[in-house]
Amino acid sequence: MPRNRVIYQSEALFVSDGTLAPTAAHTSSAIKQLHRVQSANYGFSISRQNINQFGNLARIDSLILEAPTVNLDFTYYLHDGTNERLLGFTTGAALSSASSFIGGLIDSTSNTSLSGRNFHILTVPEGNDANGSTLGATDGDTSVVSIGNGFITNYSVEAAVGAIPTVSVSVEGLNINVISGSSGTIPSLTIDTSTQSTNTFTLPNPVSGDVSVSALRPGDITMSLDEGILTDMPTGVDSGNTAAHIQSFSIEVPIGRTTLQRLGNNFGFAKVIDFPIDVNVNVSATVADLKNSGTLASVITTDTVKTLTVTFKNPGGTELISYRVKGAKLVSENFSSSIGDNKSVDLVFNAQIGGPQDTTNGVFAAKAST
Repeated sequence: MPRNRVIYQSEALFVSDGTLAPTAAHTSSAIKQLHRVQSANYGFSISRQNINQFGNLARIDSLILEAPTVNLDFTYYLHDGTNERLLGFTTGAALSSASSFIGGLIDSTSNTSLSGRNFHILTVPEGNDANGSTLGATDGDTSVVSIGNGFITNYSVEAAVGAIPTVSVSVEGLNINVISGSSGTIPSLTIDTSTQSTNTFTLPNPVSGDVSVSALRPGDITMSLDEGILTDMPTGVDSGNTAAHIQSFSIEVPIGRTTLQRLGNNFGFAKVIDFPIDVNVNVSATVADLKNSGTLASVITTDTVKTLTVTFKNPGGTELISYRVKGAKLVSENFSSSIGDNKSVDLVFNAQIGGPQDTTNGVFAAKAST
């Protein structure tokens, strides 16, 4: 029966295993489901150049000179770091020994860095839960939209009082296709030759996900931030006596890429990361008091490097995932006060990502053992 509509109940999001090239055959064991997904938006845009000439008012053609861009944006509730690992991010056992969070994405020898990954959006028949469905390759009421050679271009995590911590991910791909059933032709291309793979994929049966906690709560977050110029910030677990009470924060890691072109190739022969990569940390807090002393002029002579740490725990107090930004510098500190509102301060910190072996600059993450 044709669907009347599609709602979140009937959809699931999958990503291919980064140990395999995206053009290789992917069995159900080589494709992993992302869990706690809240939204998934995708589409494509085609850049064209009109061909006009003397003697004709309207164009005589509209040619494609660059490869179309496929976009995928999705969000999910942060939990124990499982999704991060499946997406190719590096999460160590401890922050003290962790490698760069995006080391696997910028390593020029990895499949994820060279050719990206494939993403699949499954839709099952209307009225059915996707999780718990048994998929069949010839099921005509099931469909899959697949995005080939997907490169992550932005990762951000944010949390606020009264809201569940959420991760947002942006992906740029080279190709998109749709099939009927739950298995079909791989959507990815061999980048340097612009040829589509003839190998196939098969999706695993979707499940709710065996993660250690359904979602994280804002009350189970601890932060350790170096001070601002005029404002003290929490430096440990107990933030009750600090001069500012954090209301929200975000860590954003943009990983922009440029397509390298050459004559004789329609899709470009490589997608390379735009370096340097700047990490931005935004913190908003309610002001309780100002520092005993502080002056902007002191930054000129004592501009210190800062380390920012955020830890997420389950209700029992067990650490599930932590982020640490090293080599950060304070960019701005802005206060706001008005009738009817609490006085607030917004701080912006900036850091740069180091190489995969650099342990003193960038973003690092650790997840709980599972």
